[in-house]
Amino acid sequence: MTGGRIVLFVLAGGIVALTQFGPLAKDGGSLLLTLLFWAAVIEGCIAVVAACTLIKAKWVASVKRELLSVHPLLLFVSVLFLFLTPFVDSYPWIGREGLWFDKGFFVGRNFVLLLLAYLAARRFAIASHRDEEGRERFAGIYLFVFVVSQSLMAFDWVMSLAYPWINTLMGGYFFIESLFGGFALSGILYAFLHGRPVPTHEPGGRSDLKDIAILLFGFSILWVGLFFAQFLVIWYGNLPEEVSYLLARVTSSPLRELSLSILALYFFIPFLVLLPGRSKTNPFVVFAVSVSILLGILVERFVYLAPVVSLHPLATAINFLALLILFVHGVMKKEAGGTVLKA
Repeated sequence: MTGGRIVLFVLAGGIVALTQFGPLAKDGGSLLLTLLFWAAVIEGCIAVVAACTLIKAKWVASVKRELLSVHPLLLFVSVLFLFLTPFVDSYPWIGREGLWFDKGFFVGRNFVLLLLAYLAARRFAIASHRDEEGRERFAGIYLFVFVVSQSLMAFDWVMSLAYPWINTLMGGYFFIESLFGGFALSGILYAFLHGRPVPTHEPGGRSDLKDIAILLFGFSILWVGLFFAQFLVIWYGNLPEEVSYLLARVTSSPLRELSLSILALYFFIPFLVLLPGRSKTNPFVVFAVSVSILLGILVERFVYLAPVVSLHPLATAINFLALLILFVHGVMKKEAGGTVLKA
């Protein structure tokens, strides 16, 4: 990486360390929330390009370099995860017998998967930048690591906090949302880079923006299907440990209102706004819908954690802002491919 980026990473890491181990720290929940959001968004950006490479989608060319440019942040997220080591003691399964419940193995397996995601993303980004013949193979490898990484985040980072609550759909739920977030970032980047409405007069006409909007519209329907499938089983089974998980999030304010807002941010806004054909070619509309989806990811992660961990508002804001600055710096870096992709 360039010297400037290394300095930014060190400064951001120092700031996060101060919030994690300094006077603002409570039990690590603020950093966990930050990593859950940014790991989903960053991995989702690379996954979008990898999926488009495999199916030879044309629209991704408009934002491909910007989406790939954030892959060094996966290495940064891997290092930040190690800061959560003291927080692992607050998981309810700590002290149980078995290798899987060993604290060192918990930290090790998640760190290794995050590191593998970075290495796979880096190799794919380089192959994609150079138009290597084997880039489809590297895309497939990254997507495999991406699915495993996001699934383990769902099961290890989130679901095990609410033990004995168990949800086998949680892994798929997470990597679909991560991919959804990657498409949302594509819409935001397109609006910034090519922010003009693109007319498509003929019925079969296409534009990159229209393709992004159609994907956002389709994934909103996919998400609500997964949402319904997940909570239908909880309602039908009526098991105490499953129902209590919902009651903790829908019976008190402000979690009740936030839980309802997730449906609006993920489904109702994207579905209703993008339903008219004309809105799919308006970059300002697609931008607003994309922001709604990213906000939905953040609110949902907060609702998952708020009843079971302490979240310091100032520490959360500082951690989030540090990673946001690094993300924007990576995306907007305009030097020709080599500066970013050789990280």
